[in-house]
Amino acid sequence: MGESITLLAPIDGLTEIMLREPTVDEIAKVNDDSQKFGAVRAMKNLIASMAHIEVAMVGKMGARDFNACNKYLSAFFD
Repeated sequence: MGESITLLAPIDGLTEIMLREPTVDEIAKVNDDSQKFGAVRAMKNLIASMAHIEVAMVGKMGARDFNACNKYLSAFFD
C-alpha cells in the first residue's frame, strides 16, 4: 500500500509519484541520516527510495510537492 502524490510542478515529464510505506529499518536510517546530514537531506533520500526515483529528481521538486511527500512519510514516525 502507498500514497500517490500528484506533483503540482512536474519534473522532467514526471507528473505523479507513488510512495510506498517505509520499513522499520528505513525509518531508523532516516533518524541516523538526520543526525549526520540534516533532516531535509535525510527526507530527500527517503522520498527517493520510497518512490524509486533518483535523489536528484527529489532535489528538483517544488517545495509544496516535497512537503506533500514529507507529510505522508512523516506520519510513520509518530
